[in-house]
Amino acid sequence: MKLIVGLGNPGAKYKHTRHNIGFEVIEYLLLAEGVSARKESKMEAELMQVAGTIYAMPSTYMNNSGRAVQKIMQYYKIAAADLLVVHDDVSLDTGKLRFSYDRGAGGQHGVEDIIEKLSGSKAFHRLRIGVGPDPGGDMRGDYVLERFPVDQTELVARLVAKSSTLVKDWLLGKVLDGTQYC
Repeated sequence: MKLIVGLGNPGAKYKHTRHNIGFEVIEYLLLAEGVSARKESKMEAELMQVAGTIYAMPSTYMNNSGRAVQKIMQYYKIAAADLLVVHDDVSLDTGKLRFSYDRGAGGQHGVEDIIEKLSGSKAFHRLRIGVGPDPGGDMRGDYVLERFPVDQTELVARLVAKSSTLVKDWLLGKVLDGTQYC
């Protein structure tokens, strides 16, 4: 069994923000399957199982994403190597995508929490979705909680669609970590 986790913050206030692009990819994938995620309070997530894959969106805030990931992995007995985390990355320009494996969090607090809850293990896959350029320092927090500018609407829609295709390719073993996509 595989686990695909999209990171974001719960609530309408955060919908369509840069930080929630991981949620958007999961929602896109589930919509294509004709299903939607169910709230699972004991897992602290919304999730849905489709054809041997669990798609999840933690209902915790971003910085506590690891709690939900840990609970789901323990309950379903999922190995870290079968985990793909889909998340925003300010170090990549908007429109860029990159897979990685066994790497540090790069300042992404949701990923940091997942690493911590997996006892420090980084041996899981990530699809990093560019939302940069990084404004740096104290401006970063507000930046990732902003919605994308209107002139990037089409670009973001293509980015979510391409990300969902790459997730499907990962499930089929067709993606090499470290590969960058535009």
